[in-house]
Amino acid sequence: MNRPPLLGPTANQIERVRRGLQGTLPGLPAMIRMAPPFREDLIKRTLITAKPHMAAVLIPLILKEEQIHIIFTKRSAYIGVHSAQISFPGGRMEQDDEHLQATALRETQEELQLENPRIELLGALTPLYIPPSNYWVHPFAGILHNPPIQWNRQSEEVDRVLEPSLKKILDPRIRVKKTTQTSEGRQEVPGFQLGEHFIWGATAMILEEFLCLADP
Repeated sequence: MNRPPLLGPTANQIERVRRGLQGTLPGLPAMIRMAPPFREDLIKRTLITAKPHMAAVLIPLILKEEQIHIIFTKRSAYIGVHSAQISFPGGRMEQDDEHLQATALRETQEELQLENPRIELLGALTPLYIPPSNYWVHPFAGILHNPPIQWNRQSEEVDRVLEPSLKKILDPRIRVKKTTQTSEGRQEVPGFQLGEHFIWGATAMILEEFLCLADP
């Protein structure tokens, strides 16, 4: 793939992430900082008898105005445990997917309605079990080199596309605890307050590990 040249601090950050993904990952000790307080007990109650479905998500990075931005989607409202939540593009592995990377790329292309996407995979993060939906989620990070001028979306699944800068997400002031509706009722959980949007649960846990690589 012909990649546009990266210069300055942006290039250094991307290289830190790339090297970090090839080494020992921060893993669960990092992710647990953004875990809901009931998560460990919920796993004990569900994982013993569960037969999890394999799934994958992508942390899509775009380069804009000499900064790294991360793409999130807000799920459409539906009857289900992840309704209207902020997430990364992704979903369940399908029979035709050659591997989990293919799942992450396919789901990203479908959810964001990308035409001829050029995604440079940087590597894989730590897989994470999500008890409410019974998924083993395998996260990947990658650079979308040709983002659209205006985001499209698969309206059945995606209500909105967000593209905050990495700098904004690294701001410690957006790390908060908030009472929200969870699969275990209303609970106070840690997360990231991104304007009107609250990122919590598995997405926040995956994001936390990624941030450890981007800003060690």
